[in-house]
Amino acid sequence: MHENDKIVTLDSYYDPMLAEIIRGRLEAEGISCFIADGNVLSAQPFYNQAVGGVKIKVFEKDLERCQEILASTDDQDNTSEI
Repeated sequence: MHENDKIVTLDSYYDPMLAEIIRGRLEAEGISCFIADGNVLSAQPFYNQAVGGVKIKVFEKDLERCQEILASTDDQDNTSEI
């Protein structure tokens, strides 16, 4: 395994649907990612706080690009409200 193959947490969310939306946005941009702890929360929603929410995992080499994608999405969302 190469150093660039390291998997890191991009962010964690207490709303599983929001995590799925963000995962879809990243995958649409060609970023490989997955959601961790989603199954735990589906089975036991009360564990949400205990496990720290659902986490989006990405390769470390893609981390900066993911942050750029999410920042541009936030900018577009804010502009559409004006």
